[in-house]
Amino acid sequence: MSRRWVEDARPWFYQAASDARAAEALVQRPAPLRREDVGCHAAAMCAQAIEKSLKGYVLLNRAEPAMDHRPDGYLPALLRGDRQLQYRDHRGRLNKLFDAPTRAAVKALLDLTPGGLGPRRDLVNTEYPWKVANRWRLPAEEQFAPHAKLMAWLDAAKRVSGTLRSLWIAVDRATAI
Repeated sequence: MSRRWVEDARPWFYQAASDARAAEALVQRPAPLRREDVGCHAAAMCAQAIEKSLKGYVLLNRAEPAMDHRPDGYLPALLRGDRQLQYRDHRGRLNKLFDAPTRAAVKALLDLTPGGLGPRRDLVNTEYPWKVANRWRLPAEEQFAPHAKLMAWLDAAKRVSGTLRSLWIAVDRATAI
């Protein structure tokens, strides 16, 4: 069995773990961050952790992921166990991981990613100003997410990145020479 896909997925899982740790650190609001800074940056890091984890998992399953911000498009096929899922024994863990609340968190976070809902300039996102009624709004000026929602997003990002990384580790060990 070729280890190409296992090795190709490695950097995606390592970076996803780093992004999840960064989000966790941001939620602690280290100096010199202000309260209004935290939500947009932590949400962006949560979205990145999920995006990179899903792309790494797609690579692990011997497919090249699209370089867009919507890797959640792969979820239905993976959860059904379609051809994209090379490791059929992962299906149960994937279905348990991507329960309804987690899928909702993934969708919400990826919807907030610039370009996640298309090229419009009037959509709320975590990184760039957007227009509402001809007035620019800034992510750092918005109370981006109530603390409870932000903590739920962080929990989802940590669970997705951790679980998908653990599945990758199992494949890595099983295919090591």
